[in-house]
Amino acid sequence: MTQMQDGVLAVDGGQSTVRVRHSGGASGEAPGVSWGGADTVSASVDAIEAAWRHAGAPPTRVAALGLTTVPDGSLERDRLAALLAQSIGAERVLVCDDGITAHAGALGGSWGVVLAVGTGVACVARSRGGRTTVIGGHGYLVGDEGGAFWIGRAGIAAALRATEGRGIRTDLEAAAAKAFGALGTAHIRIHADPRAVDTIARFAPSVIAVARRDDAVARGILDAAIAELLRCVRAGWVAAGEEPGTPLTVIGRLADELHPELDEALLSLGDTADPRSPAGGALEGAMLLAAGTADYGSAVHTWTKG
Repeated sequence: MTQMQDGVLAVDGGQSTVRVRHSGGASGEAPGVSWGGADTVSASVDAIEAAWRHAGAPPTRVAALGLTTVPDGSLERDRLAALLAQSIGAERVLVCDDGITAHAGALGGSWGVVLAVGTGVACVARSRGGRTTVIGGHGYLVGDEGGAFWIGRAGIAAALRATEGRGIRTDLEAAAAKAFGALGTAHIRIHADPRAVDTIARFAPSVIAVARRDDAVARGILDAAIAELLRCVRAGWVAAGEEPGTPLTVIGRLADELHPELDEALLSLGDTADPRSPAGGALEGAMLLAAGTADYGSAVHTWTKG
């Protein structure tokens, strides 16, 4: 390990889980953070600190953060970085969208398209010239089409409509009742859940399983999700320069759940894309950003103490 890499904390801050890995080898995690709280910046700092402490609170000079909840504007990003630096003793903090760290890890900082599918969805495209474009990743209220929250919410809504006689009967009713209790009052418990986004997202695998049993309603949700993800990839291909054989990597916990449907959909891209296995994950990408071996320009905000 070089001196440059010593004391680095890589952070993958998702809506379900915040994961950290230290250059010394320690790792930890804490519950994730979603938009909607009174102070998302403070909540993000608290979650990262909790994960860092879970890792044993290793000495940290540099923290590289890939976050779903990136603050708007440099002042708020500086506030997040300063609060975190005060909590964990860092001297330099890098802040970017978690799609950027996912891209850096998956393609080793090179060009191409990376689609990350988890609770939410983000597609990051980088051209040969280094131009970086983030597509999607707009959050559960106005975007994240095809992600776990989007699928889970659609599944719950379909189950509630069906059980009330407003929709087609579906096996999603039984699946939702198993996950959330009696459907007549499930909405109350869901809205009262302080981690409702994560809870709803965790229902997505059940929706996918029901779809694979040829349930028409669930199959419609799954097909719509795959179509949305394919639209992201196509837009990413254009943003990356529309070159034949553009490197393409699909990552994320939900992406693993969506095999083989997503794989089959990506075949429609033909030779425009070159599907590849990821070289690494978002934590590896954060380490590359901290080491300066992956340059994403203004997509990465840097704060330095003093």
